[in-house]
Amino acid sequence: MSKEYYFDDVDVLIKYLLYKFSDLSPLKLQKGLYFLFAFYAGTYSGGDEVGVKEESYDYPKYLFKGDFEAWTYGPVIRDVYNKNKNDEYQPEEYKFGSQSIDKEIESFIDDVGSMIVKKSDFALVDRSHEDKSWQEAIERGNSTPIPMEEIANEYKDLLQTVR
Repeated sequence: MSKEYYFDDVDVLIKYLLYKFSDLSPLKLQKGLYFLFAFYAGTYSGGDEVGVKEESYDYPKYLFKGDFEAWTYGPVIRDVYNKNKNDEYQPEEYKFGSQSIDKEIESFIDDVGSMIVKKSDFALVDRSHEDKSWQEAIERGNSTPIPMEEIANEYKDLLQTVR
């Protein structure tokens, strides 16, 4: 049985993202975390179907613990928002392990991160507003938590239809 999170502390991932992509606005950082979380869950956490994605059993269920809330401009992790606002993050290199799973996850983060930095802040906001998990949470009120499982399931379905 693999562990639940690849990064036990999201701050480690954030420092790596700031190291790798120096021009991350606060909004891009939040949307970047959201899309990394969502696409990872949709790609690697696998389904209950036996034998469909045999290689996925080694991957942690989630990239990190995604305590997202529905804010006006899309999903936000409040703790990350506050730490970033107070300049508590410094860019820091992260040494991924040498196993193929580590190389795969590093490549995934770099690829998704590269796509995110190319988009404008508000293109990312608009895209996050298309997600049902955010829409349902924001209807219940600003700052409503978005369950990780809802995001994961939405992206599993979304990526299933793309394949």
